Order: sequence, then C-alpha cells, then structure tokens
Amino acid sequence: MDLNLLNTFMKVYELQSYTKAAEHFNISQAAVSMRIKQLEADIANTLFIRKGRSIEPTAHANYMMTKLAPASDLVYEALFKVGHKIYAPDLLVYDLANLDIDVFTPPLNQEQIFTDIRNRKVDLVLDFVTINDPSVVSEKVSEEEVMVAVRQDHPRIVDSITEQEFYNERHVSINVRREKSNLFMLLSDAPKPRDIAHEATSLVSQLAYVAHTDAISITPKRLAAIATKLGVKLLACPMKMNKAPISMLYHRSFLHNDEHIKLRQKVKNKISLRN
Repeated sequence: MDLNLLNTFMKVYELQSYTKAAEHFNISQAAVSMRIKQLEADIANTLFIRKGRSIEPTAHANYMMTKLAPASDLVYEALFKVGHKIYAPDLLVYDLANLDIDVFTPPLNQEQIFTDIRNRKVDLVLDFVTINDPSVVSEKVSEEEVMVAVRQDHPRIVDSITEQEFYNERHVSINVRREKSNLFMLLSDAPKPRDIAHEATSLVSQLAYVAHTDAISITPKRLAAIATKLGVKLLACPMKMNKAPISMLYHRSFLHNDEHIKLRQKVKNKISLRN
C-alpha cells in the first residue's frame, strides 16, 4: 500500500478538512479526495462522510486512527530521532538513567570496547579505560574518590579502620578493564597482597556481597547512597589512594558533530552534579 494514502488520511482526520489537508501537502483538494477514495477502495470501507459543508470520520476511520497514530510516532522516531548508545559502568548508570539515552554495560573485553568505538557501534564510552589510538578521542571527565566499604554491623570494624585492620580482613575485588588489574591495584601507590574472598562483576554486586558478609572492599564515594540502602557504610581509606579517573571515549569523527557535542555536554553536566 502507498504510504502517502495513509499520511493523507491521517492529516484529513486531524484537520477534519480536505481543503486544509491539501494546503498542508501543497497539493489540490481534488488530489486529496482522490487519495482518500483510493484508500477507501483498497480497504473496502468508507472513511469520511459529508455533513453539511464539513466531513465527519466513520467508525472505521476512528478505529484506524487508534492503530495508526502510535505506529506513525514509531516510524517518525525511527527515521528522524537521533538515538545515542553509551557504555557506562554501574558507577554512573544511575546518574544517566533519566536522560534520553540508551545506556549499556561495557563489554568485559577491553579490546571489544575499542572495536565498537572504531566501528561506530557505540557513540560514547565512560569507563576506567584509556587508549592511545589516533581514531579515538579520550577525555577525563571525572575523578572518583574511593572509600572502604564495610557492612554496618561488622563485628570488628565500627567507625574507622586502620591499615593493619584493612589487610587483616578478607576482601571483595572488582576488576577493571585492564589486563590482570583491579581497582585497588590501579589506585594504590603501594598495594600489598590481600585475601580475596570474592571477585565481583560490578561495583553494585561488590557492595551487595559486602552487605551480606564480613568481607570489605574499595568502592567509589559516588555510590554512598546505594551503599546505605544496602546496609553498607563507607569509611575513609587508612592509606593513600589515588582518585579513580573516569574517561569519556568516542570516535574522532564525532569530534565536531553538533548532536554528539550536545550529547557529551549533557553527560558531563549530569556526572558533574554528583562529582
């Protein structure tokens, strides 16, 4: 079926006038009338009836609009709306949840992330990763302070923790997307061996494990609200820890793209509100 017939029908239905629909499409009233007659012939149903000098939709026309209106919105969105796909860790995904952006967990394989950037399969990546690649732009957008996560009713740790106590406890580790590295090793100037009780797949699952065991972990301060809801308290680190750098990575072809510039600024503004 010719989609022009459906477009004409919906505009006539909206305006309740062949004349106004003709003006909208910049065609003659006769052409509009011909399209409606063709559509009526195709579906074997009358769509509009004359009522004085105006027209009125039939029951079948009313039914058609209940189905066509939402379908038309979907078609318009698919053709004209600029959609964006972002990779972001759970550290940031909750901050980005209310933006009109599709946010996905980054692939576990670091090289896959870079491949997706190079192939334009993702518009933006937010993560602890960096890359030295002429086709990829890397901007540091945040530095996250880290703290020690401990369950609120821990039997040995109350309101503070010493370095000795830190290393005496079992730990939950969270890997970052760098080969054979985890968050603690990445940020500590002089990391010592720890007793690893569990390797978590995400920062939130790491906190969930802490909430149900005596194990402790290193976690970004940004997750304090979620930690509290899980029954976890965050304490100051007893040793010097560097801040966790979050980088924004994207393909260089997007550098001067107006829509992408708006996307980057929107993401930066949202992250900075909690930074």
